[in-house]
Amino acid sequence: MKMQLDIIKQCFGDCVQTFSVGELSSSEKSCVQNCGKRQIQAMMMLGEAQQSIMSRQGGMGGQF
Repeated sequence: MKMQLDIIKQCFGDCVQTFSVGELSSSEKSCVQNCGKRQIQAMMMLGEAQQSIMSRQGGMGGQF
C-alpha cells in the first residue's frame, strides 16, 4: 500500500503544476495514469529480474 501511495505522490507532483481549478484537467489525469503505469511496469520488471538472478544462484542461499 505504501508503494502505491509513493507512486501516486510522485506522479501527482510530476504531472500537476497548478491548483487554480477544483479538478484535474484531462491532460493531468492522463499524465498521472501513464506515469503510474510506467512506475508499476518498471517495478514488475525489476522483480522479474531479481527472481531470475535468484533462480540462477540456486535460491536464497546463492553466492554473490
